[in-house]
Amino acid sequence: MLVHAHGFAVRHGVADHVHVELDVRGGLPAFSVIGLGGGAARDARERVHAAVVNSGFAFPRKRVTANLAPAAPARAGPAFELVLACCVLAVQEQLDRVKLARIGLFAELGLGGDLRPCEGVAAAAEAAEQARLAGLIVARGDLREARAAGALPVAGLSSLGAVAALLATSRPSASRRGNRQQANRRPAASSGAAAARTRTDGQSDESRRGEAARRAPAASPNGASAPGGSARGP
Repeated sequence: MLVHAHGFAVRHGVADHVHVELDVRGGLPAFSVIGLGGGAARDARERVHAAVVNSGFAFPRKRVTANLAPAAPARAGPAFELVLACCVLAVQEQLDRVKLARIGLFAELGLGGDLRPCEGVAAAAEAAEQARLAGLIVARGDLREARAAGALPVAGLSSLGAVAALLATSRPSASRRGNRQQANRRPAASSGAAAARTRTDGQSDESRRGEAARRAPAASPNGASAPGGSARGP
């Protein structure tokens, strides 16, 4: 399964929009990050793994490969920890992949899953707006600075769990399911009512025909009508 997300690499006060891809396949458990310097990739893998597990989520016991394009400098590694963790959750359907693909993420992760501010958040907000993303998620401590950088909607959150809740897959509520079930039952009830009306109408028609037959004059054998009727002589 392949998921897509958006991160940002800040260099000298300028942020580059980086496309992040993560793929999960069968095989021996492994987690590799392509496009990030060796030491930074190792640190990001360790922090992402610990943050996912300590936030109450499972980490895939498969071969996990992440790719950053264009490649990011080693010093930008911490800024990709949140987006990498969200990709890991998305491949496990812990959050909505469609929502993830429409927003940017820019925050460092603590081992416990807490979001920490990153240097250059204003530049990241500007890059997200230029990329025409639907919004940006940052650490709560960076919220004011990110919002001041432009008109893009920005959410400041405190933990990976809060991000997963914000991007969770929408599921119909119990009340909505109940309404749909009632709607599905209405046609059957309507059909039953229509059938009852049909039977009642048929019984009414038979009663009216029987009453008319009783009131009609009976013919006598000699061709004369019953008493009260007019004679039909030859």
